[in-house]
Amino acid sequence: MVFDIAEIGDEGLDIMFQVAKDQFEIDQEDCSLSKDVDVSGRLTRVGDDIYLKGKVTTELVLSCSRCLDPLTHSVDSKLKSHFVPPDPDSDATGEVELHASDIDTEVYEGDQIDLTQLVLDGILLAVPVISLCSDNCKGMCPQCGVKLSQGSCDCSSDAPTDPRLEVLKQLKNKLK
Repeated sequence: MVFDIAEIGDEGLDIMFQVAKDQFEIDQEDCSLSKDVDVSGRLTRVGDDIYLKGKVTTELVLSCSRCLDPLTHSVDSKLKSHFVPPDPDSDATGEVELHASDIDTEVYEGDQIDLTQLVLDGILLAVPVISLCSDNCKGMCPQCGVKLSQGSCDCSSDAPTDPRLEVLKQLKNKLK
């Protein structure tokens, strides 16, 4: 997913390619790619600045947040970025004040831009915080682990109290 800047003409460059799912490393146990990644978009060049507008589509296998069953999540994420060459006047300390307009700005080195990290970020930003196998998923019993959507268990409805919180429970009973 590396492009030579010289390939991007005045009219821009339409891009469309597919990347094998094993080219991306996702560092989450309950998240993996189940399908190759499709990337499409347009690179536009204005002087030394390169603009990308496109999208990434794929599918992820996630774990349900309540019952831990695997589920498939479709990713259709927009990509937008502005690539700029390194600033020769920047100080060497590495400290830079960022502005709101810098959120979509990437710095490229040499005569090439690499879209790999941008595509991976687009995939990871599409992962939901809470993923459910169904809206009515009842989850698991915290004591025995039975999936409550598939049946009930014989565990007590009173959850065991954490011994560290027993003092607060006694205080609550005194206040009644």
